[in-house]
Amino acid sequence: MLFTCARCHYTFPSPDKPSICPDCGHSRVLPASDLDFNRFYTSKLSLLREDHTPSMTADERNWTSVLLFLNPPKASFYTAFHLKHYVLEAEPALRLDTYKAFRWEFTKRVKEDRIALQLEGHREPKVLMRLDDGTPVIKGWEFYGAALRTLYGFELEDEHKVPNVRTINKIGLEQIAENPSPAYEQFLWDWIEAVKDVPSPMEGMIPEMKPLFKVIKGKQE
Repeated sequence: MLFTCARCHYTFPSPDKPSICPDCGHSRVLPASDLDFNRFYTSKLSLLREDHTPSMTADERNWTSVLLFLNPPKASFYTAFHLKHYVLEAEPALRLDTYKAFRWEFTKRVKEDRIALQLEGHREPKVLMRLDDGTPVIKGWEFYGAALRTLYGFELEDEHKVPNVRTINKIGLEQIAENPSPAYEQFLWDWIEAVKDVPSPMEGMIPEMKPLFKVIKGKQE
């Protein structure tokens, strides 16, 4: 279970509710909120990814950002199962089908974000400018949805090129499915290890996991 200190907001795992915060010693420790939960695991998985990305290909780096976007922490119970059985331990053909389902879902969300952006009266730039840390410098950036922001975070040969749906389709999923780098596969195993003890949400299916369930259903029919 995860807990958060009411004073310093430190979030940490513990099998039982602790009497004090291990960081500041405050006595008021509460179960982590959904926001705290997401921040804790998002940060943890981002750090894991950073450890492995130097040895990944550019396509793998872009693809792992898509996988992380489509599999939020609250879906970890399902994510761990399907990463293991439908990616890491699957035959290349099934692995590719899984990736294509994710690509379809990500593309759909990017398109939805673009429509929402246009309704807000904003147009995407023709040339992309970035800060030193890679953050896009765009008017109305706060109106860009999460999927579109993920796409704009892709690593491209020309950092000033504006990414689009063709950018998504150019990711070499066949290569990633058939011949992934050891660093890419190790990141997925580390991801599973990091979330294997996350409790399963029992209040219904997780919307973000629909692509994988579509793949499963298709294979069973």
